Amino acid sequence: MSTRSEWYDRVFSSPAVATAVFCFGILSCTGLGVALVATLADRGSASISVTGVSTQRIKSDLAQWSFTIRNKAMGRTAGAFTHQKNLKSAVKFLQANGIPKDEIDVKVLYVSPVEEYNRKTGVTQRNGWTYNQEVIVTSDDVDKVADISVKASALIEQGVDARFSSPKFTYTKLDDKRIEMLSAATENAKQRASAIAKQGNQSLGRMVSVGTATFQITSPGSSSAGTGGVYDTSTIDKEINAVMSADFRLK
Repeated sequence: MSTRSEWYDRVFSSPAVATAVFCFGILSCTGLGVALVATLADRGSASISVTGVSTQRIKSDLAQWSFTIRNKAMGRTAGAFTHQKNLKSAVKFLQANGIPKDEIDVKVLYVSPVEEYNRKTGVTQRNGWTYNQEVIVTSDDVDKVADISVKASALIEQGVDARFSSPKFTYTKLDDKRIEMLSAATENAKQRASAIAKQGNQSLGRMVSVGTATFQITSPGSSSAGTGGVYDTSTIDKEINAVMSADFRLK
């Protein structure tokens, strides 16, 4: 029967176990900020699981900003006249600030009656009309759109009743960038796995599996995170983060 000390000698003389113990020590004693786990496989072989990260700064190349012009009037014809006047003022404001006509999209006008129920008489009476029309600005001059959205209060000063949304900034070459970033994250995972393996006197073998990738676009320095990815459209400058997990054999 083997003694307890003999069992320890046999187990910890295995290169696979030695690597596992070494990697566990690194995890316990350092703040690498990446999951590095060595796991034992069948017949003494070992694998290492790492998470690679790739980060890059980009600038949005498309902006979209919308606002809705509103109006209310007792008379339908008079209300339509006033609304048309306000719409022209809004378009003029945009063009005066450098937005060309082909970047301005005026949506369909919605006209609805204002009805009020009189509890005393039990009769529903019409109490005027409301007018709502959305205007959307789409431009590749993101800085200009950001500047105009800040000046939008000038329309209110002109008597135009408008409800403004925040501009949205996006990056149109995202598909190409996603491939580039995920490839870099995978290479980063390989480099990290290789560095850990060398410290345990092992060499890195083939990659045996790749986990689910996470692709996030956030404002610079943001700590936002999500399992399904994050896409921040509030800022012009953005930070792309690609995270990819991978498993490698040790040999």
